[in-house]
Amino acid sequence: MKSGETLLITMAIVAIGLIPVDLFYASRFVPRFKEIEKQRIVTSNQLATAKIVSENLNHVRDLVFRNMDFPGQKDTVTQETALFDFLTTCVNDLKMRLVSVRPGQPSTAGRVTTYGYDIQLEGDFFSFGEFCSKLENSRRVLALTSFEISQSSKGGSTDAASSGKGGKIPARPPVSERRSVLITLHLDTFRVKKGV
Repeated sequence: MKSGETLLITMAIVAIGLIPVDLFYASRFVPRFKEIEKQRIVTSNQLATAKIVSENLNHVRDLVFRNMDFPGQKDTVTQETALFDFLTTCVNDLKMRLVSVRPGQPSTAGRVTTYGYDIQLEGDFFSFGEFCSKLENSRRVLALTSFEISQSSKGGSTDAASSGKGGKIPARPPVSERRSVLITLHLDTFRVKKGV
């Protein structure tokens, strides 16, 4: 045998001999690796939770600043402007029509000033449901205190509603087949003065 072949055979035997030794030592680290992986998952979950809490706290801070009246605070836009911007954006997004907005006299009880608005919208039932959802997610505190729905003078298709068969919820009809309704609602928005 040549010395090169002998060296290769020796190296192969040593490598084969080192495999069980490596497996023995590596197996001692497996529980530690599993523990580190568990800690990584827990830390990732805690970071995700902290991010959600941070976003919620920022939303609460936003709500406080948009709904409270602090001494020396100068609003860049008035409360009415902010509400009208919000209403027109919602109505345009939902393909509704804003018929009228009548502001009422503000009323103050303690530190809370309530601004009431009588609003008329024209749309359909689905759009009104989505409009209420947008009110709930507004950055202003808005209260829909009453609403009334009546058939719109424009009418619309009279056979828009389909009956659900087999207990299934009927599919949302296309826009062209939806009944147009007139929605009269009263919306309150609030401004709170900071306590002394």
